[in-house]
This record gives sequence, C-alpha cells and structure tokens, in this order.
Amino acid sequence: MYSTLPLTLRVCMFIACSSACSTSCVCIEDKATCITSDPSKIVLNENIREVVLQDIESSLLSEQTFSTNPQWSKVETLKIFAVGYKFLANRVFTGLSGLTYLGFHNENMHFMKKNTFSGLNNLKELDFSNNIRLRVSSFKKIMNSTHLPRLNKLRLNGMYSAEVDAIDANNDLFQSVAGRDIKRNITHLDISNINFRDFNFDAFFKSGLCNTVHEIYLRNATIQNMHGFGYVNESCSSLKIIDISDSQLPNILRHHSAMSTLASLCRLTIFYFNVEELYMNGLGTKKNTPPLQDDRDGDLRSCPYRLRTFSLENNLIKRLNSTVKLHNQTQKTMEWISLSGNILEFISPQFLCQSMNLKYLDLSGNHLHKMQEYYEDQFKILTKYNTKLKVLKLNRNGISCIPFNMFLTNNELEELDLSHNNISSLDFHIGLLTNLKVLNLSYNAISYIDAKARATMQQLAAAKNPQNLTIDLSNMPYICSCDDNHIETIKWIHRNLDTFIARPREDYICTLQGERLYIFQNALEKTNAYCREQNIKRNLAICLPIVCVFLLIGLLIFFKTQRSRRRKRERKNLRSQIELGEFPMKFVAFLSFSSDDAELVVNTILPKLNSELQLKTGTNRVLVCSGDRHFRPGYALGEEIIRCIEDSAVIIMAVSKHFCQKEWCRKEVQETYDQNKPIVLLFLERVEPDEMGKVLRKVFNRYAHASWIPDTDGGHIEPDWPILCDALLDLTVAELEKNRVH
Repeated sequence: MYSTLPLTLRVCMFIACSSACSTSCVCIEDKATCITSDPSKIVLNENIREVVLQDIESSLLSEQTFSTNPQWSKVETLKIFAVGYKFLANRVFTGLSGLTYLGFHNENMHFMKKNTFSGLNNLKELDFSNNIRLRVSSFKKIMNSTHLPRLNKLRLNGMYSAEVDAIDANNDLFQSVAGRDIKRNITHLDISNINFRDFNFDAFFKSGLCNTVHEIYLRNATIQNMHGFGYVNESCSSLKIIDISDSQLPNILRHHSAMSTLASLCRLTIFYFNVEELYMNGLGTKKNTPPLQDDRDGDLRSCPYRLRTFSLENNLIKRLNSTVKLHNQTQKTMEWISLSGNILEFISPQFLCQSMNLKYLDLSGNHLHKMQEYYEDQFKILTKYNTKLKVLKLNRNGISCIPFNMFLTNNELEELDLSHNNISSLDFHIGLLTNLKVLNLSYNAISYIDAKARATMQQLAAAKNPQNLTIDLSNMPYICSCDDNHIETIKWIHRNLDTFIARPREDYICTLQGERLYIFQNALEKTNAYCREQNIKRNLAICLPIVCVFLLIGLLIFFKTQRSRRRKRERKNLRSQIELGEFPMKFVAFLSFSSDDAELVVNTILPKLNSELQLKTGTNRVLVCSGDRHFRPGYALGEEIIRCIEDSAVIIMAVSKHFCQKEWCRKEVQETYDQNKPIVLLFLERVEPDEMGKVLRKVFNRYAHASWIPDTDGGHIEPDWPILCDALLDLTVAELEKNRVH
C-alpha cells in the first residue's frame, strides 16, 4: 500500500500500536509532523531537519527520549505541543545537540527542573509562548544556569497569564534572561500577553540587555506600575524596535505622553532615543490613548530621536491640528507613519511636513471625508511637503472628491490607495505620477471613466513596461448603456485586462437595465445587442412619425383632390342639368331681403348674382328667386314664401338691421330653418348678434358668411362673386344629394 509514496514519506510514515501509544507521522521533504504521546517511538529519516510533535505526554519525556536515536542530533528545529503533567524533568532535551530552534508549549506546566535545558548548547531561539501556568520563579532558576549560551531570541508571551497574580519585571527576571555569568546575546525578547505588577526600566538597563536587545515586544500586556521611567539617564543603545500595541499602560505613561509636558519630554524619554521602530497601536481600546484632539504646537528639536517607523493605529484619535518641530536627525530618519483605523477628521499638513523623507503614510480607515468637505484648502495640500512619498493610503475614508492638484508634488509615489471611498469621477491629476506601480481605485462610486482619465492611465502605462503598473478598478457601479462614456469604459477595461488592469475578472461588473453582467464574460456582447435594438427603436421613433405625417398629408391631398374633382364633376352635372332643363328645382337660390334694402339688393346685388351664376352654369335661365319678382299676386304672403323656399336649393339672406326687425323676414328665416335648407348670410352692414333673432344668431354662430362692402365704385362683395357662386353651386349639389337619399 506504500509502494507509490515518495521514499522519504515511506520511511517516515508508519503506525506503531501497543497498549501504551499509537504514532503517526507525515513527512514532506525535510519536515516531519507527528502525532504521538511518546516521541521515543519515532524513527526518523536521516534527511529530516524539522520536526513538529503534537499531543506529547509531558510525563513521558525523559533523558532517553531523544538521546537513544542519533538521528535526533541532526534535527535543527523542534516544535512540541505537550499536554498534562505539571513538571518538565531534567535533561529531557539531551540528544538534540544540533537544535537551533525549540518551541515548547504546555498549558498545564507549572515547574521546570534546573537542568531541563541541559545539552542545548547550540540553541539560538527559544519559543516558550503559551505556557500560561509556568511559574516565573521556576523559569528564572533555569535561566540563571549556564545553559543556552548561544540563545538570541526568547519568546515568553503569555507566561503565567492564566493565574490571577501578576509578575514583576525586575532585576531578577532581567538578569536571568541576560544570563548572570554567561551573558547571553539576547537580541529579540517577546514578553507579550503578560500581566506585570511592576516594570523596572532601570533594572532592564543594568542587566546589560540594553547592549544586546534589538527588539522588544510587549503586545497586549498589562503594566500596573513603572519604576525608573524618566530616571534612566542614558539611552538604550541596542534597542531598535518597541511594540506595545494593545497594551494597558499605567497612568504615568499617559501623563508623560501628554503634549503639555513636551518641554521635559526629552529628559523623560532619553531611554528611547535610539529606537527606530515604535508601534503603539490599539492603546485606545485600553483607555490610555493619546488625546482625541490636539491643537497645540510642540518643539522637540532638542530630542535626537532616530525613529524611522511610527505606528499609532486604532487609537480613537480625532484631530491632529498641531505642528511638532523635530530634531534635524529625526526629520531625516522618519520614513514610515501609520495613523490608520482612528477617527481622524482633520490632520494638519504642518503635522506631516517636518518628516521631510517620509516614504510611507497610511491614513486609511479614518473620517477624512470631513476634512475634504469642510477644509478642502488644507486637504488638497495634505501631502504637499512630503515629496519623497512612495506609498500613500487614503482608503476607507468616505472621500467623495480628490482635488485636481492634490498629488502635484508627489511624483515619486509608487503606490496610491484610494479604494473603499465615495469617489464618483477621476477628475484629479495623476499624469505626473510616472513612478506609479499600483493605483487602487476599487470600491468607489465611479460609473464610468471619461476619455481624459482613460488617456492619462494609458500614458502612465505606456511610459513603462505595462507589467510594472497595476490599476485596480474593480467593484465599481459601472453602467452598461449606449451612452458613449459608458460603452467606451467597458471596452477600455476589457481591452486592458492583460496589460495593467488588475484582476480578478469576476470583480468587474456592470448593470444593464437592472441586470448585473460580468464585463469579461458577456457584458460587451449584451450591451452591443441592446444598443442595436435601441437604435432600431430610436430610428423607428424618429422615422415612423415622419412617415405617418407624410402619409397623412398625402391622404389629405388625395382626398382634397378627389373632393375637388368631385365638386367639379358635380358642378358640371349641375350645369348640364340646368342647360338641358333637367334641374329638379326652379331656382338655385332664393334671395331674401328687407324692403328697406330693396334699392341696393334689387338694383345691384340681385342682377350681379344672377349673371355670375348664369356665367358659371352657361345658361340664360333665371337662377335667383326674389319675392318682388316671383311672388304671385293675390296669394297669401306666407304661402308664397314657403313656395319660393321649396323651389330653391339655397337660401341667401341679405341681413341688415332692418332685416332683423321685420316680422316677415323673421318668418322667412324660421321657415328656411324648419325646411333644413342651406342658408348663406350676406351682411349688408354691421349687425350685432344681440340684434339678431334666435334662429339667425344660431346660423351666424355656426356658418361662415359673406359681406357687402361699400366703396367708390358702388360696393363689392367679400368673398368675391366667383367664390360665392361656387359655394352656392356646391351647396345646391349637396341639397340635391340629400333629397335623393331621402
């Protein structure tokens, strides 16, 4: 069953079963990971240099565990995760002469024998973390011995942390770590996650650790009291890195870190003058943060700090409106500042300008959108004086707008992170950032990238090998539409994915009519299809009304032409009927007028009207009937009116004020209206509607009329005679057609 496994794995992997233990190991190259209660049963391949032992029973560790098999002497790294048993016996690591790293973790261990570390003469790194019940007194005894002469790195984080009592970081502890007689060269010391009752700076200095320790870690520690703070008159010469993040510090540190004590700060902090990296993250969670708001200036030009890296993340700092003057040496050395994860609403450009060689600035996770909104003049020069910046992080600040010239002096920038903001347009100047390698604009409110911004990014990419520039434009609310900016943005992103647009592909999504599409899958195809459909609809929307209008005009012209032809034809037929004597009525028109207007009507209008109609119809027959000429003497006047109206196709009424007042004229109007005859009103003078009778006023309001206009030639009619005669003939044809239907 093992024939297909690599040789190293086959040699190392086996199962040994007995009533006491079971062991299994997995080997990959030169590393072996074993789960066993008794490591003495393990057989190692000669190539194994790193071993991880899990579930070791501490009571089974003895002087013979590693000494009986010479292969253990070749192991360089050993990690042990033990269980049970409160003691760690003498010489349990005998046989591990080649070991340079030892990690031992047992949450149940309380004590160690004095010679537990015997034989580890080459050990350089000891990881004793998470031994949460280990008594400090026991550990100090073993460290006071001459064992571990070459130890450089020591990790004690979490030691004795499960107990209620706190430990003292005093002279005994620091002397034992340093090695009283052998003077170990400890360069790395991790004492995080420990509850200290007292922490004595003077003891640390006198132990000699200030001549060896480069890095000290006090993360998530609790320090109740500090001794010697401000009384050490020399700097810790070897100390370069301090990390006290997430720790709870005593009131004395809060008091001495206040800006009001800047005058004496140099004397108080001389111990730290050589520190190059200082991490003070998360102190706000322990209620010992620096002030939330600082508006006072300070002068630290007499403090020769060598700080290169300063981190003050997650400290609830709200406002930094101060100018701190730094020592010339500090101005040059400060290269890395992080203020991320605070609640910063304002940070003065003067606060940053002293760090003339600043290369890394992290202001992410703050509230700088308020500075951008209310102090735009200060926001746009925030990094103006930091001309050496290579990395600038302004992500997660809710910023909606970047001022056009904000990065004008930062042309050495290699990484600019503006992600997770509310920026809606790329209208700020990045064309001078020719050294840019990473531009992160993801998770903003950009729906499209205009042509100018696209061209600028193309130029930046063209100025160097495209593989040296990465622009992240993912997770934006892009819109897939037929708008030129939208469609060109999608095409541009699609085209440049394999050059400088950051991956992964699935983070580029656009919305088309409420549907989410993946830009690098089917977005372009669907958008083009949608736009073609929209173009067709738009063209139809434009053309169809025009076609309909032209069609309607054509139909109107057609029907008008047909109507005109029909009228001409009907007039011709009418003329033929009159010429042949087949006209079914005696007269074309009956002219009704008042006797007071007889002179004008009989002498001028009637002869002209009759002659014009005769001319139109080509006959000499009298076509206009009038009462004076055609009423039969001796007959009743009313009867004659009715007869003449019945014998005429159209009734013409010469309306005047006298006409409206005459009783017989009104009867003619009423009779005509009752017989439903066509009526043409010819006004001989201006007559107000109130002067007309009810029927006459109704006709006046419903139909067009003609007027007689006096002039120097005796007067004329409007419209002229041909139009009036055509109207009379058309009405005659209509009346005849109506009579045929009935």
